[in-house]
Amino acid sequence: MRFVSTPLVLTSLIALGATVSGCTAGTARPRATPHIAATPTGWAGSVTAEDRSRLDALPATWARARAAVPVRLKAKLDGEGPLVQPGAALDLPALPPGPYYCRLVRLGGAHGLDTYKPDFCTVDGTTHALSFTKQSGTSLPGGWLFPDTDKRQVFLGTFRPAHADSAPPYSVNPAQDVAGVVERVAPFRWRLVLTRAGKGALLDIYELVPVTPVVRGAVPAVPG
Repeated sequence: MRFVSTPLVLTSLIALGATVSGCTAGTARPRATPHIAATPTGWAGSVTAEDRSRLDALPATWARARAAVPVRLKAKLDGEGPLVQPGAALDLPALPPGPYYCRLVRLGGAHGLDTYKPDFCTVDGTTHALSFTKQSGTSLPGGWLFPDTDKRQVFLGTFRPAHADSAPPYSVNPAQDVAGVVERVAPFRWRLVLTRAGKGALLDIYELVPVTPVVRGAVPAVPG
């Protein structure tokens, strides 16, 4: 199923992860150009049956994924705090637009628990729709963020191959489709939990932390 157009359809394609201005000295971020066809109208009318089932199964997937972490890695898992606790979602889940560090924590799979260095992600959009894209790294999900409950947003998107400049719209190629939920788990700390994980794992969790901006002309606070 494609996204349904509305009278509010954008007059041009929204580029997920448009170039982000430098927010820390000497830090450069790559462009990301996944293709999105039109402004979405709601996740329930756009989600495929397969992804609906995966979203409904998330509580069971969480349980299986945590159980798959070996005892010797339990302390490392606990060290991630609310990021890896299924019931940690707080109110006000919406991701503010801007650049983020996105760090992957992978549960299940060959090692039971894997963590990776942060990459860059961007949240962008208009008053009618928000988009999310992972700009760097080898796994590059990008798509729309939909309001859902007071504790989560729903993500529907596609995986963009690292060598490609764009990805097909959601629901065109089931092999590239991905769904997930965004939840706020602490001040300035969100997570994106994907229903499809890589490398034979059970759950991919992206920790999302805003990149601290440097605002020209602003005077930083100095501790007393």
